[in-house]
Amino acid sequence: MNADLGLREIRTQAQRLASAGAWTDAGALLLENATRIRSHPETAALLAESLVRTGRAREARDWIAGVMPVIEASEDRASLRRATVLNGAAHFVLGELEVARRGFNDALELARADGDDSLVARAMSNLGAIANIEGDRSGALALYHLAISAHQRLGNTRGLAETFHNMAITIRDLGRLQEADELEQRSVEFARDAEQPLLVSIARMGRAELALRRGDASFAEATARRVATDFASAGEPVREGEAKRLAGVACTLIGKHAEARELLDFAVDRARQHGAVLHEAEALRSRAELHAAAGGSRAALDDARAALGLFGQLRAAEDSAALLRWIEALPMESRDG
Repeated sequence: MNADLGLREIRTQAQRLASAGAWTDAGALLLENATRIRSHPETAALLAESLVRTGRAREARDWIAGVMPVIEASEDRASLRRATVLNGAAHFVLGELEVARRGFNDALELARADGDDSLVARAMSNLGAIANIEGDRSGALALYHLAISAHQRLGNTRGLAETFHNMAITIRDLGRLQEADELEQRSVEFARDAEQPLLVSIARMGRAELALRRGDASFAEATARRVATDFASAGEPVREGEAKRLAGVACTLIGKHAEARELLDFAVDRARQHGAVLHEAEALRSRAELHAAAGGSRAALDDARAALGLFGQLRAAEDSAALLRWIEALPMESRDG
């Protein structure tokens, strides 16, 4: 009985931290008690979510694989739904998109069967992210619109913040930069309403990317450096690396090549360390562009080819085609051998 009471207290405290967006602290508390919580589906699923949300996708994947038999054998359908969508999310970060797609579709089926509209919306938004990586912009937008409608019915401001940010990425990739910026601003507003400062920083990072595409490298650098600090403080290593990548791209455009190299080396190493395949591909591509700008065509080619392999793994056809065109424009001697 005392052990059960202790676990309830742990779960309550961890849930309180998670609700406030303090996922690193929630995860640390749960990891301290990992052995005890393995047989408790709700708490085990909460640890999985803390690992996913703090960029520890490999650990999340392995943890879920270990606890899923217990969750499936229980009668806790809510934890089963949660673990299923989180399994998809972990594989998504790791670039294992087919496994991720199956996880999100399984979660969607469970959610519909159980009337879990919030998870229906979350799964559709995640499937939209896969569609966008694969270049299916219309499919991604259709899924995002369905997710937004569901979040609006539920009054889920956090879900709205996340989905508007995802939609902004797709709209940005379509070249509609002003519309994308308006979506990022809406994401900021909903994140503030939900009292989720991390989501505010994520949307601000999206605005930094848009500033880069508009040619305002100075604003992009300042914003990206600021949110990198926010992510570091929040224990979000993958997003910290992504923000530093953006700052590095801005420094490349400004001509601050030494600073750009430091930032982009950090971004590549951080993404690689955590198995974040899409982030690693983008960081390698950005570093290739820096090498080319600094006259290092051979190093540029090496990074570009590495990025191309990762984009191929992700079946990101548009990114792959654009990068191939970029490689073909490099000086001929750098492409020999």
